[in-house]
Amino acid sequence: MFRGTPRERVAALARQSLVAQAPAGSAIVCRGERVPGLMVVVEGLAKLALKGDSERVLRFVGAGETFGEAALVLGQPLPIDAVAVADTSLVVVPAAPLLALFDRDRSFARELLATLCRRLQAMVADFESATQHDAGERLAGYLGSLGEEFVCLPAPKALIASRLGMTKETLSRLLRTFMDQGLIKVAKREIRILDPVRLSAAARSSASSRA
Repeated sequence: MFRGTPRERVAALARQSLVAQAPAGSAIVCRGERVPGLMVVVEGLAKLALKGDSERVLRFVGAGETFGEAALVLGQPLPIDAVAVADTSLVVVPAAPLLALFDRDRSFARELLATLCRRLQAMVADFESATQHDAGERLAGYLGSLGEEFVCLPAPKALIASRLGMTKETLSRLLRTFMDQGLIKVAKREIRILDPVRLSAAARSSASSRA
């Protein structure tokens, strides 16, 4: 977001920013509250979720990632809950100097707009996945998106299942199915993808019900 912004302007923002700590399980910003600024995760992991009869995790925010941009620009309360999954350190860039930078720095404005557009595209992709693909396809796509032979699930399986729009039981069953087929190996949250091509093919032909 700041890649084209002059270093002195970034330094000025840094001097006005605050460091915040959020213990695991604590609320960072609750739905209906205004974000104090651009929220940047430095260490740890946060989840953005909607709560009702059940919780739906919309996105995980890891180190180097941000949230709260849309609410900040619109001057509206956050429409979701932001909760620390692990002990999390954040940098809070105050709204006023950030919006002032948006007004006078075209490069920053373009990058912020690009960030919001990418977020919108990701939401559309998530909606398509949830409505047009079964649980096996969603899980295979998620594992493939991690992009490594050895991957560590960033959160407990119950939260991963919520992120993928399925139950924890469905997630566990699919992982066992993929293991039985020799496609992956699982040790707690550590997963080794043995054959990503076969994993994708098996997911596409999965008879899993939508969950």
